[in-house]
Amino acid sequence: MDLELGPLLLSEKVIIAKIEDEALLGYDILKGRHGEPADILLSSNKILLDRLEIPIFQVGKSNRARRVTVANDMILPGMAEAVVSVFVERFTDDDEDVNSDCIVEPVQQLEDMYALRMATTLVNVNQSPTCSIRILNPFSTEVMLRQDTEIGRAERIERSVSVLAKEECTEDKWNHAAIRRVKTSQESSRSDHIKSMPM
Repeated sequence: MDLELGPLLLSEKVIIAKIEDEALLGYDILKGRHGEPADILLSSNKILLDRLEIPIFQVGKSNRARRVTVANDMILPGMAEAVVSVFVERFTDDDEDVNSDCIVEPVQQLEDMYALRMATTLVNVNQSPTCSIRILNPFSTEVMLRQDTEIGRAERIERSVSVLAKEECTEDKWNHAAIRRVKTSQESSRSDHIKSMPM
């Protein structure tokens, strides 16, 4: 049977079988005609066979999880919430894809090692080199987050996402990239007649 693999034409014996993929190339083809084995470059989506480039295409999109790492060293004070800059792992097809919204969720080690809490966040990986997420330190001791610490995983959203608000309240803009204290209890105010009582 005559096979056309990109620019390469081959005349080989084939076996017709019911498989998931369109074709399955065996070693008899991948060994090459001149004794040079094929070089399969998955990162470039191509196979080099007999000194010719054969493009390969991924059928369907894989929803691979992406690593989310801290962009800079930072200290999270105790009993505070902080906006943290993170890097979301990028893939080669991200630049071409219009839909680049990802959901970032915490990994278990964030709670186990650092005792921190992170809100699930929607980010756009094409909007900026880094993305912002919120992390809560509910305990009184400060926590040091080092650069490149993996704190989450991100997965692409395949459906359209609508934005509820483009930005937070403009009057509170000074507090968006800051750390804020979390009140765990309110001070009880004593009434005047109790204050005047001798102790």
